[in-house]
Amino acid sequence: MTTILFLFLGQCVFAGVVIFVLKGLLDKELIRAAIEKFESCKISPDIKEIAIFSASTISDEFKYNLESIRKRKFADVNLKFQENTELKGGVVIALGEELLDFSLASRLENFWS
Repeated sequence: MTTILFLFLGQCVFAGVVIFVLKGLLDKELIRAAIEKFESCKISPDIKEIAIFSASTISDEFKYNLESIRKRKFADVNLKFQENTELKGGVVIALGEELLDFSLASRLENFWS
């Protein structure tokens, strides 16, 4: 009985590690796609702030990339970073009324619908 319990716990730990690694890889892909889309978008001149929502703390590399694009394309606009755990991963960029949704939550919703 103890052996079966240890095997079960081992499988649960392994599954948790696999999910953690896959989520991390998917998160990086979603963020990379968000950066590409952000660089190619245009915004209204009356927008003064772009909100960046993420499921967890945004990496310094991602912030640097967004700030570089902002300085080059949208000099008069501020970036505001906020956490939103409902996203599950990835990011959502709010450009006024337009949303660039690269969140894991929306990807999962689209997958199941």
